[in-house]
Amino acid sequence: MVKKKPQSKRVKLARKYSIKRKIDNHNRKVRREARKNPKAANKPKKDPGIPNSFPFKEELLNQIERERQEKEEERLRNKAAHQAEKRKRKAKEKKAAAAAAASSSS
Repeated sequence: MVKKKPQSKRVKLARKYSIKRKIDNHNRKVRREARKNPKAANKPKKDPGIPNSFPFKEELLNQIERERQEKEEERLRNKAAHQAEKRKRKAKEKKAAAAAAASSSS
């Protein structure tokens, strides 16, 4: 089967400049709108938190704090386990390299 030749990327200059002009006009319009109405920019809404009138606010805050601490402890446990595994693997590789060097020298 004959391979199809890729289409050329050549563009008439009139088309190229027309596209550039449209892009420039669009960007100009966007900047103008931003100047006219700065509040229109999408800002993420802040979490209002837990209102003081919430009946079990303290319990909820304690629960959130406890979950955060548990997550942190889990992360530290995983990190320690990963480091121990890495140390074992390195020691094993070192032994294997030493054994290979010893067997090749004798």
